[in-house]
Amino acid sequence: MAATVIDPVRARAAEAPDWPGLVLLRDDGGREVITAAELWTDVARAAAGLRRAGIRPDDVIVVMLDLSRELIAVFLGAMAAGAVPTIVATASARVDAQLYHQRIETLLRNAGAAAVIVSAATEPHALGLPCRIIRSDTLADADGGDVPHDLAGDRLAFIQYTSGSGGVQKGVAHTHAGMLRYIESKRVGLPLAADDVIVNWTPLYHDQGLLSGLLAPLVIGFRTVMMSPQRWVRQPGLLLQCMHEYGGTLCYMPNFALNHCVRAMRESDVRELDLRRWRLLLLGGEPVRADSLRAFSERFAPQGFRESALRAGYGMAEMVEGITASLAGPPRVDWISTAALQREGHAVPVAPEADGSASFVSCGPTKDGAEMRIVDGDGVPLADRCVGEIEVRAEYAMREYYRRHDLTRAAFRPDGWFRTADRGYLVDGELYVVGRTSDMIIVGGKKLAPEEIEAAAERVPGVQPGRVVAFGVADRRGGTERVVLVCESAKPDDAEQCIAVERQLRRAVTQALGVTLGEVRFVERGWIVKTSSGKRARGENRAKYERELGEDAAP
Repeated sequence: MAATVIDPVRARAAEAPDWPGLVLLRDDGGREVITAAELWTDVARAAAGLRRAGIRPDDVIVVMLDLSRELIAVFLGAMAAGAVPTIVATASARVDAQLYHQRIETLLRNAGAAAVIVSAATEPHALGLPCRIIRSDTLADADGGDVPHDLAGDRLAFIQYTSGSGGVQKGVAHTHAGMLRYIESKRVGLPLAADDVIVNWTPLYHDQGLLSGLLAPLVIGFRTVMMSPQRWVRQPGLLLQCMHEYGGTLCYMPNFALNHCVRAMRESDVRELDLRRWRLLLLGGEPVRADSLRAFSERFAPQGFRESALRAGYGMAEMVEGITASLAGPPRVDWISTAALQREGHAVPVAPEADGSASFVSCGPTKDGAEMRIVDGDGVPLADRCVGEIEVRAEYAMREYYRRHDLTRAAFRPDGWFRTADRGYLVDGELYVVGRTSDMIIVGGKKLAPEEIEAAAERVPGVQPGRVVAFGVADRRGGTERVVLVCESAKPDDAEQCIAVERQLRRAVTQALGVTLGEVRFVERGWIVKTSSGKRARGENRAKYERELGEDAAP
């Protein structure tokens, strides 16, 4: 019986060495098929190379590599050596190199990392970091040797870093036992089998890409076809082409990806595709929208895509990946009265598309090994259709926020319930998510703290601290949220000046965070709503924007 996520990789190499379990689509257009034996050879060499470089059991290492055979080998090899890897996004051309460097330096200090693993391409972004820098190509030169067999399941497997309120970096630390328990819940609940094939573009530094795109296939034993998110954005048709070519049965993506596929793909790209084997399209990472589900289903029905393949889920890195998933597709859509929701905090059902209504997509019931409840401000459980904070508890919950016991204590109640800061309601055991207690913005599945956006904006000359506010609003065309930045100005009607400042604001935010502002709006002094203590009241500012400016808010 497996004690770690490495054990099935080792066992498959011995039992089925020629199994072509991994297919990598490189950004240069090439493809690599990696067999079980080749993968284990890579992992063993990386583990030996890390040991030779002085990496010890329980050392944290930061993996700064683009999607590649090396990335997979180093990540798995670190765990095989008893170390604790964490994958970080590599710097893009749009991101300010200095700010990226500062962010990685903060992560290194928070983690107490022993080393950063880089390639020739990423090494320039690591120079000067307060940590050892190890080139990944030097690890591959090592003789594999013996990889320890006695690793215990209760040791840390990896850390995933995520930003919270105020941009505080939080290292979500998971054990091998927790990972295996979660993967088992996926295998039984969906279910997943050896003849499945997943096509994945979500990045490995994100829980969805790491778990569903890499670890679950390797542990359960089904094929995974992987491409980088950058290549998918440029070529969304490649996803469907791979579903056709490799007989894909599974795919995971955030809601915005549905809209991107529908908008960006030409008829000539899909006319000859056969998608009849596609049995599960699982959506998570951001709110799922009924119009996006409908548009995708209708667009690709001629190629054999079935609406019943659609599933929706809810989760978070702290619970490995997902905590709920709809059992049969398409997910239920609940139409409720917006007035009752806002006035009473109740999800009162109304006729579909009735005046004053809003639709919410069911995220399904909890997975095996998990519990969920809706509570009021005092932590008292609420009845069905009462809106409150979503709390979850699972056998595979994270062990801690790494080296941040204060954040861990604040996140968990004494009896193990995790406070998500998301709001929702239950109907017959199924979850409907209506928003967030926090101000977090989710754009294309990427979580952004508004404080980080505001801080980047306030570095622009002429923008006064405290005179800007950032929040997210629904972007129906994109199927996600878009970021709105409202700036107070002494001359909001000076078009020439506003255009010049807007250009600088957009550039500053993109370079700092790699995200594009949906809209920049200039208002008169005093427009921004603040609390009695002088803080930005983002929820009230969002409501004021939608009330006063929203109808004329096309990006």
